[in-house]
Amino acid sequence: MLVVDWGTTNLRAYSCRDDGYIGARTELEQGIKVVAAGRYPAILRQILTELGLATDEPIYVCGMAGARGGWMEAAYCQTPVAINALKASLLPLPEPFQGFLVPGIKTLACDGILDVIRGEEIQVFGALRKLGLKDALICLPGTHSKWVQVRNRQIVSFMTFMTGDVFQALEQTILKWRAEDPFITQTFLNGLTQSQQTGGGLLHQLFTARTQMLAGNLKAEQVSSFVSGLLIGHELKETEKFRRAGEKIVIIGSELLSQRYRLALEQASVSVETLGSDIATCSGISSLRELS
Repeated sequence: MLVVDWGTTNLRAYSCRDDGYIGARTELEQGIKVVAAGRYPAILRQILTELGLATDEPIYVCGMAGARGGWMEAAYCQTPVAINALKASLLPLPEPFQGFLVPGIKTLACDGILDVIRGEEIQVFGALRKLGLKDALICLPGTHSKWVQVRNRQIVSFMTFMTGDVFQALEQTILKWRAEDPFITQTFLNGLTQSQQTGGGLLHQLFTARTQMLAGNLKAEQVSSFVSGLLIGHELKETEKFRRAGEKIVIIGSELLSQRYRLALEQASVSVETLGSDIATCSGISSLRELS
């Protein structure tokens, strides 16, 4: 089968067995923000050809392709959502393709405000399948960081944090020209500690990256790691309201971001397990197919 995680900037496609094993993969800079209306079928045919798959291969597309402004809008499911509810809301792909668009999920977060996910929901169900979990708190770091609560194999709530967006914006201001600096673990942990132990809030603490440079306490090449620690630390402070004592947290994401969140959580004595986003995505689609 073909699994496509179609994002805003890029898409990742996988040729998978029914059990979720990934045989081949490709990545294209063909996210929904650059794909013209009507071009989606051509790109899908290109992927099938590149991965050596036939047009009638079972196809599952998740992520932003199902958003408003994407290929076709797949309506959000309302929490709580079990995987069978997700399957019931699959949107068939147009002919000649044999497959479906996976819907996203919406919820009222713990602050009572609407929140949404697209693409992460299938990774969550993939993690449950892969790790044999029934209840979990799952962190999916990225441009938007998602924290998803699972109870009795149902997604019951989640919250989104714009940590990655803010970091990218800061790269164009106080972090300008520092984006290629190496990650420095101790400096990251220093930023993390400051986020937890000093006052003034995030906006004040971000400015201390500049003042510490002026005072000679922070080198230019350390600023990126320090600010990353500050941002992730403040994100973790907000998640304390729904983290349960002793609960293991599953991190699904890239190796780079997973490493940082693992460091931050282990600093707080939280048990962590990590899973690659590609494995989680394909495992989640396998969970859908197992319901057939």
